[in-house]
Amino acid sequence: MSNTGFDTRPIDLRRLWRQLAKRFWIVVAATVVGAVAGFAIYQLYSNIMSGNTLYRIRNDYYITFNTQEFPNGVDYYNAYTWDGILRDDPVVNKALETDPSLNKQQILESVTGEILGDYRILTVVVTGTDQDLVRRISDAYKIALPAFADKIDMLSLIEVWTDADIEVYDAYTRDKNAAFLGGLIGLLVSLFAVLLYGIFDDAIYTERDWMMRYPQVPYLGRRDSDEYRANRSHLLKYDGNYIELTSGEFRYDLNEFDRMRNADGVIIRLNPGKDTTDVMDKVVYTLKKQDVKVVGVME
Repeated sequence: MSNTGFDTRPIDLRRLWRQLAKRFWIVVAATVVGAVAGFAIYQLYSNIMSGNTLYRIRNDYYITFNTQEFPNGVDYYNAYTWDGILRDDPVVNKALETDPSLNKQQILESVTGEILGDYRILTVVVTGTDQDLVRRISDAYKIALPAFADKIDMLSLIEVWTDADIEVYDAYTRDKNAAFLGGLIGLLVSLFAVLLYGIFDDAIYTERDWMMRYPQVPYLGRRDSDEYRANRSHLLKYDGNYIELTSGEFRYDLNEFDRMRNADGVIIRLNPGKDTTDVMDKVVYTLKKQDVKVVGVME
């Protein structure tokens, strides 16, 4: 009954939009699942498979300068200077003396220093993959730094200001990137799947879909719209007895067919995106065989 040439139809943006809107939840779900999967896979690989979980302790030390004898001494001890001092022999040797189980290479690879704002607050960062080693180096510096201050005339005192707990740390974490990539893959795959499905989707979405299948049945428009009122006024009787019929209401009922034949005609109510060509073929073709006049279709 339907015109089979509709498979060669040109691109219908309205149809494409309705198809996408109908299955938009699939795109959203696939994007969320992809983001979660990307994050989980990255965590599994970085923290379990690769075995390179990093641990860190950040302790702040308060520095009291001997400003009476050396008023300009503060200018010498900047962030760059402290980073070098923390890995220089006087401090490192004292740390090794405090904990003989450590070696110099372990300390040099693990310790960094920074001054983020206040020049009196030195942050010592100890980082490594061995939790116990990180703790021991951090503990050793709690003794080595105050001892270093006792030997330097420009410094009056260095004391531990904040004693932090060890934490999991990854300076090169890609958690957000992995989640974004997973979400992007989920988005693209789901969009491709929705568009691919749309090629084989025989549901009727728009006026163009209907007219390419059933050109003999005029499309009246959306119910209560100006288009519908204008088309109905022109094509149908003003006070005609028309029966509205949906595919879900269609039955093989002889009495109902008689009622339709006695009316001025049947107007099919289309459910865009849900009524398929197979379903509408059955409705339209059966009504034709029953000599029921189909005068139009509306949404």
